[in-house]
Amino acid sequence: MRDLEITITASGDVACLAPDDLDLREVGTLHVRRASHVEFDDARQAWVVTLPCGRELGEFATRGAALAHEVAVLNTKIDDDTIEEVF
Repeated sequence: MRDLEITITASGDVACLAPDDLDLREVGTLHVRRASHVEFDDARQAWVVTLPCGRELGEFATRGAALAHEVAVLNTKIDDDTIEEVF
């Protein structure tokens, strides 16, 4: 079992990085947006994390390292209520 970080705003909105194996529809109506892309860049020979706004979060030797960094950054933005900056 892994930890799931869920943030509830003062207005009652819920934000989290939703895992594929958890059906959050049981909580209520969902509004889902892709918060980033993790792709291998052949030219750079690295895994690259890119936000929808075009900002790159970094290059990584392994996909696992890229995904871990992606989750850490996005959870921080959810906690700080600055997640809209990524879009």
